[in-house]
Amino acid sequence: MSGAGRREHGIVLVIVLIFLLLLVGSVATFGRRATLDRTIASNRDSVARAEALARGGVRLATALILEDRIRDEQRQLDVETRYDVWARTRDLTLPIAEDSRLSLVIEDAGSRLNLNALFDDGNPLDAATEVLLVELIDKAIVDAQISPDEANYDALELARNLIDYIDRDETGQRGDPEDDYYQLQEPPYRAANRPLLALDELSLVRGFEPRLIEALRPYLTVHPYVDGAGINPNTAPPWVLGVLYHGVAGDYRFASLDDVQRLVRTRNDGAVLCPEAQTNPLCTASIQEMVVGKTFPAAASESNVFLVTADARVGDVRRRVEAVLDRGDPRKPLVLSWRVW
Repeated sequence: MSGAGRREHGIVLVIVLIFLLLLVGSVATFGRRATLDRTIASNRDSVARAEALARGGVRLATALILEDRIRDEQRQLDVETRYDVWARTRDLTLPIAEDSRLSLVIEDAGSRLNLNALFDDGNPLDAATEVLLVELIDKAIVDAQISPDEANYDALELARNLIDYIDRDETGQRGDPEDDYYQLQEPPYRAANRPLLALDELSLVRGFEPRLIEALRPYLTVHPYVDGAGINPNTAPPWVLGVLYHGVAGDYRFASLDDVQRLVRTRNDGAVLCPEAQTNPLCTASIQEMVVGKTFPAAASESNVFLVTADARVGDVRRRVEAVLDRGDPRKPLVLSWRVW
């Protein structure tokens, strides 16, 4: 073979090799893309299944709280306790399928302190509202171990800012216009001058930073928005019982450790706590027998508003739905809040 022929043969071989490499690369790329597409499709399917499962959990919770309402009406007993059918879901995990799980937690609104219950017709119930808020903020800061070096909060100023944000007038506690600070924000807004619609709305109140809000979150709710009552000692966890505000002649204080232990021990023994004037035959003890004086706001033992947390897992995918349900009209329960994450 001549030199020219050999060169042409070599060029052809190089071209063939180049095309072969391109083909191999294309096949490999296609294979990776196909694998990635399958993974994306599988994850998308798992996300959809997990969210549908969590939404189903909320439906199940709705059925449970409505069943409890029907039972209460049949027995003419309106008391929420840790022994109700809805309350026993706390440690319940349902194995829906081989790769799926659903956890359901239902809490009545009375198991936390309702910020909106500290106001009446747009105004603080009385001077105790400000004092309670100051002591609650201080307690949350201490419990969250937030040092002054990390964040130097003025609890009195924060309490007054919150009152200004909720109360109906447009004049601040210091006599200045409430909206001056809010109008300087980006974007500008105004004080709500109404009940809080969500606990996260605290982030709009002057001085309430995310870390402080998270410190307060375990104690608080904003439900129901109107006609709310105080803490239900039958369902509140111990840390919320610790902010049961009580006293005589306006001299209030938070429940002491001894108070909390007595409340927990009493209900663990099967007692049902009700307000002093309660005539419900299910009640076996009075709240006033457990703590000195009256509670502020007045403690309650019944509720029609519930916080539902449905946590679903499908494989490695997790979806959670948090909903607030109002069963006041059992024929048409209301969804007051809905959050998927």
